[in-house]
Amino acid sequence: MSAITAIDPCLYEAASIDGAGRLAKIKYITLPSTRPTIMILLLMNVGNVLNAGFEVQYLLGNGLTKSVSDTIDIYVLTWGISQNDFSLGTAAGIFKSLVSIAIIFVANYFAKKTGEERLF
Repeated sequence: MSAITAIDPCLYEAASIDGAGRLAKIKYITLPSTRPTIMILLLMNVGNVLNAGFEVQYLLGNGLTKSVSDTIDIYVLTWGISQNDFSLGTAAGIFKSLVSIAIIFVANYFAKKTGEERLF
């Protein structure tokens, strides 16, 4: 919302005078003006792709759905604490973090190649 309020209202007035409708204003003014903000937020949140909501999966999981609903977080908990195999649980958690970091680097690379805003 704050990115949209930072857009100069004169652009919308000029578009209205030129006969642009609501969708044309969105397509040609709002989206291009908020593209840097959208890209930064996308890059910051792409690392959370592997987070599937541990609490919901753990609380609502039962014996019937366990074979198809296990996530990495539940796997780490099961093997790390229940089986007393802390090294395997830690390795799985670190692997998940490394994959998330790799996804962020790939998304940042593509943002750099397209000329958009990037994290670094």
